[in-house]
Amino acid sequence: MNLLAETTTLDGSLSSIVSKLSDLMDSFWVYIVMALAVVVVIWGAYIGIKIAIAHKNEEKINARDMVKNLIIGIIIIFVVAMGAPLLIEGLSAWVG
Repeated sequence: MNLLAETTTLDGSLSSIVSKLSDLMDSFWVYIVMALAVVVVIWGAYIGIKIAIAHKNEEKINARDMVKNLIIGIIIIFVVAMGAPLLIEGLSAWVG
């Protein structure tokens, strides 16, 4: 009997946590995307300037590596940004 009450309380707690996480993601999602976009634009401009002023081959190679890292970073950010809401929805379906 006690175990059933604890299980019900745990399910209620998990459900409450998932709903609060979902509400938090919904309220801050626009700001998170805007902040990430600003970081990508500023870093992209920095890399563009580095490429434009690169005079030696070694500097150009380093700048190209920075472009590759920027693209990889954007892909990782996109995967995390798309995966977080799906993870929260999965938790919601698992708990609910």
